[in-house]
Amino acid sequence: DAARGLGLECVHLRVAEVATDSRDVGYKQLVRGLVVPPDSKEAQFLEDIAPVPGEIVVSKSSSGVFPVTNFDRLLRNMGIETLVFTGTVTGGCIESAVHDAVDLGYRILLVDDACADTTADAHDMALARMEGGSVSVTSTGAFLEALGRAEPVDRRAKSGLVRVREYLPDSSTVPADSPNPTDHIFPPPIRVEPDPTDTILLLVDFQRLFCDPSAGLGRTLDTPGAEEGARHYYEEVELAVEAASGLLDRCREAGITPVHVRTVAPAPGGRGLSPGLVAAGIGADPGSEEAEFVAPLEPAEGEIVLDKFGRGAFYGTGLDELLRNLGVGTVILAVVSADGGLEATLRSATDRGYRALVAADACALTHPGLRRRLLGMDSGIINVRTCDEISRALG
Repeated sequence: DAARGLGLECVHLRVAEVATDSRDVGYKQLVRGLVVPPDSKEAQFLEDIAPVPGEIVVSKSSSGVFPVTNFDRLLRNMGIETLVFTGTVTGGCIESAVHDAVDLGYRILLVDDACADTTADAHDMALARMEGGSVSVTSTGAFLEALGRAEPVDRRAKSGLVRVREYLPDSSTVPADSPNPTDHIFPPPIRVEPDPTDTILLLVDFQRLFCDPSAGLGRTLDTPGAEEGARHYYEEVELAVEAASGLLDRCREAGITPVHVRTVAPAPGGRGLSPGLVAAGIGADPGSEEAEFVAPLEPAEGEIVLDKFGRGAFYGTGLDELLRNLGVGTVILAVVSADGGLEATLRSATDRGYRALVAADACALTHPGLRRRLLGMDSGIINVRTCDEISRALG
């Protein structure tokens, strides 16, 4: 009641499957007999603390909530940084959620007498395990007293239905005879400026696997009928390496952190690569010549290197968590995109809310038509610019 009165977000997490026959039940829950169809009595909220219209409900077939739902994405979209936990079970669902939340960078407040466990001892031990660092324990009385000193929040100000109005195009900016129907829906891209305090340079796949015609991909392109395509691609690579090298030097001067990402299997023989890369015959073993970075884009001492197992730079690398810990909001992208890595990385970055500056001349593409596609990506929170333009903006 007090939280609602102040306009705080009240989110209701429950154990329940999505499918009415619970065919999506988590294995951990299944073997413990915790199968909860969404329309069952067990899935219903207690009447006294049931959600009211407008409050968010998250269903999870698990103990923790973060690994199996979009809860983290919801919180990030709403700008939430502190979570106040109540509920059951203290040493079960709550503790699982708290450990993940701490690793994701949230501040945690546990309201001890608004949590319950199977025994008083189990409850106390769970609180003792969690308390410390960014996790604090308080009582309902103390929390209500703190809320009494807090200023109310107008949640309507966060409404996407309200905030979107400043971005929407109008008749003065879109010609009535525009051949592209999305011009009437999507506004022009916002201006993305690289601020060294919250920007990183992401260099993806500048390694011999993709850049050396005598290694890795070069061997697969050395087939009858592929000569013209291979020639075009390696010309693109040469130009992209040169442009990316100058951009890397400029970013280092400006204090922008470079992150080097390469495609390397976690174990010899390509074991651990995504099925898509295995099917395409693309991959490098750890320690192989294909895994080596090309000159002059080798990482300097102390710079971050990540190995990826698929096309995009975000999946399986921990890149999203790393950028969050670094306080990054903008990524500058330079990508050797022989396998769709540019599209995969760019889409993943922007879907996660990062602003993107694509260094067009520091990206190598396999087909001339893809260059037109790259220039057409300038939309929303994506800006496509040259390395010179980005370097000048850094100045």
